[in-house]
Amino acid sequence: MGDFNYRFLHWPQQVNSTDITCEAREFCQCLDDNFFTQHVTEHTRNDAILDLVISNEPNMVHDLESHGNFPGSDHNVLSWKLDFITEQSKVQREMFDYSKADIDAI
Repeated sequence: MGDFNYRFLHWPQQVNSTDITCEAREFCQCLDDNFFTQHVTEHTRNDAILDLVISNEPNMVHDLESHGNFPGSDHNVLSWKLDFITEQSKVQREMFDYSKADIDAI
């Protein structure tokens, strides 16, 4: 997530749109090519979508809201909930207790 400074007027962006730069068009194509989802659909600064929230799972981000301008900034504050799964794995390995070694025999 962050301020990408591509001046999108709406999202999703139309492929042949003339209202964005070549770099912004390439950025959108890169997102599509890599199956990423951009979740922000409302303007985040004046009449443009500059701040983006991108995920690799379409249902990972939900309840995205805009809360008006951030103090001292001309960008809107965004909040969202993120769903993800964590997996805790246990590692078992043999540990030697060298304090019980028979040093004389060694």
